[in-house]
Amino acid sequence: MPHILTLPRTQAPALPESGCWSADKLDFLSPPYWQSRQVAEHDERYLQPIPYLLLRNAQGQIWCYQRTGGDARLNGRCSCGVGGHVDDGDENLTPPFNPELTLHRALLREVAEELGASPADLHQLHFQGLIYEGLSAIGRVHLGMLFTAQWLPHQAPQPVAGEALASLGFHDASKVANNPQFELWSRLAAQHLL
Repeated sequence: MPHILTLPRTQAPALPESGCWSADKLDFLSPPYWQSRQVAEHDERYLQPIPYLLLRNAQGQIWCYQRTGGDARLNGRCSCGVGGHVDDGDENLTPPFNPELTLHRALLREVAEELGASPADLHQLHFQGLIYEGLSAIGRVHLGMLFTAQWLPHQAPQPVAGEALASLGFHDASKVANNPQFELWSRLAAQHLL
């Protein structure tokens, strides 16, 4: 079982109770701490950095989906973020540790796994900032790394067969920002884009 990237809470930037804010440096992720996911999910001394990508169409709308399985804490919720944990296999093989490259590799792996998409489907992939919510047990152990990219294909993304996701198409960020059907990270990210 692969280990995932974690971050000692003492090494993280100052965190609000909940929010999404701009950031441009990821140096706080060095040095990397790789741990078993089973341990990390229940140890609030560490945060798990999660690349979280919002895909936008040419009109600036964001792609949304509903979770139809997976983590029981999120099942049934709507989301607009594609991503997941950073596995030790995502790390660049030549030292020193490069947080930006490692996050990009993890994000592209997740997009391929969940949507069957390739880097050629994405335009202007950019790191935008951080997302955090300390209001729930799942929120207190994760730190979102917000990315955006333009989705180039004419057809909206379609989840890979077997992934626990159902496409809801593209929607205005304003429709997501205050909609309680969406998980909090999605609402915070949509508010940040507005």
